[in-house]
Amino acid sequence: MRQILVYGQVQGVGFRPLVYQIATALGAHGFVRNVGGAVEIVLEKSLESAFLSKLHAKLPPQAQILEIHTQDIAINALDFSIQPSLSAPHTPDPLPLDKATCMACLQDLHDPTSRFYGYAFTTCAQCGPRFSMLYDLPFDRDNTSMRAFEMCNACARDYHDPQSRRFFAQGLSCPQCAIALSFHTQEGVNTSAPLQACIEVLQKGGVVAIKGIGGFALMGDAYNTQTTKRIREIKTRPFKPLSVMVAHLAMARDLVYLNPLEEQTLQESSAPILIARAKAPLNPLIAPHLDTLGLCLPYTPLHHLILQALDRPLIFTSANYKGVGIFHTLEQVRALEVEGILDHDRAIVHPIEDSVVRVSGGCVGVVRLGRALAPLSVPSSNSELLCGFGAQSKASLCFSQYFSLVSPEMGSLESVQSVEHYQDTLNFYHHLRGTPEHVGIDLHPGYVSSKLGQEKAQEWGTSLSQVQHHEAHFYALLGEYARAHPLEPGQRVLGWIADGFGLGLQGQLWGAEVFEACYQGFWEVKRLYSLEPFEILTTPKALKDSSYCAYALARTHHLQGLLDRLQIEHRDILDRMLDCHLQTHATTSLGRLFDAIACFCGVGGLNSYEAQSAAQLESLARSINTSARYALELDQEHISYRALLTELQADLLKGQEALSARKFHNALAHLALQLHTRQRAPLLVGGGVFVNSLLCEGISRLLGDRVFFPQMLPFGDGAIAFGQVEYLKNQRRQACGMSV
Repeated sequence: MRQILVYGQVQGVGFRPLVYQIATALGAHGFVRNVGGAVEIVLEKSLESAFLSKLHAKLPPQAQILEIHTQDIAINALDFSIQPSLSAPHTPDPLPLDKATCMACLQDLHDPTSRFYGYAFTTCAQCGPRFSMLYDLPFDRDNTSMRAFEMCNACARDYHDPQSRRFFAQGLSCPQCAIALSFHTQEGVNTSAPLQACIEVLQKGGVVAIKGIGGFALMGDAYNTQTTKRIREIKTRPFKPLSVMVAHLAMARDLVYLNPLEEQTLQESSAPILIARAKAPLNPLIAPHLDTLGLCLPYTPLHHLILQALDRPLIFTSANYKGVGIFHTLEQVRALEVEGILDHDRAIVHPIEDSVVRVSGGCVGVVRLGRALAPLSVPSSNSELLCGFGAQSKASLCFSQYFSLVSPEMGSLESVQSVEHYQDTLNFYHHLRGTPEHVGIDLHPGYVSSKLGQEKAQEWGTSLSQVQHHEAHFYALLGEYARAHPLEPGQRVLGWIADGFGLGLQGQLWGAEVFEACYQGFWEVKRLYSLEPFEILTTPKALKDSSYCAYALARTHHLQGLLDRLQIEHRDILDRMLDCHLQTHATTSLGRLFDAIACFCGVGGLNSYEAQSAAQLESLARSINTSARYALELDQEHISYRALLTELQADLLKGQEALSARKFHNALAHLALQLHTRQRAPLLVGGGVFVNSLLCEGISRLLGDRVFFPQMLPFGDGAIAFGQVEYLKNQRRQACGMSV
């Protein structure tokens, strides 16, 4: 007999039913079962080749085979069967991902002859919640929050029928053994017609918190400005754009410009929120001062039923307060002043935000790594267990042994609830993966993730490494680049990492760094250039209000015309602070330069959300089409913007704000070309600045396939934990003289 161990995305995707069907069609003896997060198959050795050929040809759409190990095994087997799963402590395997409702289940949902007609939790082996309801591996019903629900006879027959697409569908239920909906208002609880009650409140302009796969979402009529105001008041979110859910692709086309790749992305089983160019604002409060709109299609049967009944776009944003993670229990959302709460009694084990993506330069870039894209599993060669603790913002974790498992982003570690969620996630992955042999943390000692990493390293008796923030970004890019490109000794690549800022090696606040990496079986990395440093005020108010950054920059370069454009008080106090270097810090941050330019152009100021000024500057720049650009110069080690500021001032004094914004973006795109031309090496770009699609499109036009954008991992700090692990792996290869 032959044992076949299959690793990858092979649980919760209808993999075992497919194996059973192929094996029985071949007349095989043996069995298939889950073992930890992998799948074990045993059958006759003579059938191995035919079996694997058919398996690869018929692989379920959501499945992904990353590795197959085979060996001879001495065992007697009867007719082929699906055997009970085995647990495997400290499994290195991928985790099952939450998936949008498949077309077959949607047909059942709308078919009056189906027992699933109108049932808000219709699912099969190909779709539905997975990770969000997972207590442990293997992915069996008893290890999920579905263990609280006993299947009716009809569902039990489907569950055990190899010919049914609901064969071993762990989330299976129907109206006879239903996951119960309930609608809560100030007046009481409606369990007789909860969905209809929810729809009626939405029709009247009310705000409803609706429980989905990973948590509750606040939903309301996207055309109604009063409803939008209410949602902003509830979330204390005055300007950050709100996403919108639309019933179908035709409705999306009415609201935004979509190219074929964007249409395809919207319809993926990951059902992400897509940021696209808006045709016309739904109402001025959805995405103030931006020319984009984030939208998604329904991804649960419950969403489909609601959107079908209303047939209009609905605001769709996580139910929480500013700075706090998504709410996932009824008790949490009761604190929100909403007109109704649509709850259900399937527990959410792992709260998870929706993924956010953006198409630019012909690629789909991840803005937020969340539901259906994470936990992300990336094949890896390291046999020892490593762990990256991520950063402070867009916090994430990465456990790596044979596969690098990257957690969903968990927001900023600023609230008690966010830190508790981070710790719970750490405990879950530690339970699955075991105790790491080496831990990587950010260089910044004040990050909560760095402090927890130090504590855990001491508790576990594990060695610890501090990894500079932008180097971690670069190593994340190198890890992804190496998967897509064969590496040869002596090969060189560049990395341009640009963001708000992170602690640099000399105590500066870095934020626009250019690295070179040379491959010698391991990466030799050195820093080539950084943005010319400038001084910024670092009081909490000054870090939030970009006009302070603009004032410091214009004052340093004696640009009176730019200073005169700024509406800022207490200039005498600011002058004294800057002269005495009181609560100031030098930075090379491109994100802060974006803030300053946005203020000079009249679209920057107090940032009520991250990169608000930069996003508004991007929208302003896109309002005009020109190839004109400002000058950015490379000297021995710096990127000089002095000439840029002088030219910018001249244009702004003529009232050419949009032109100035576009010429700034064009200057940065040409800087990418200049870096590539001077160093003659592919350019990898990362960091939160490159969420900017206008900038990425400009770079792509100039460099074509000579530029590499991340596609699995996010541009921002959600990639840091993975980068820390890649750094640790490289250190070991360098120490051992081993190749990748």
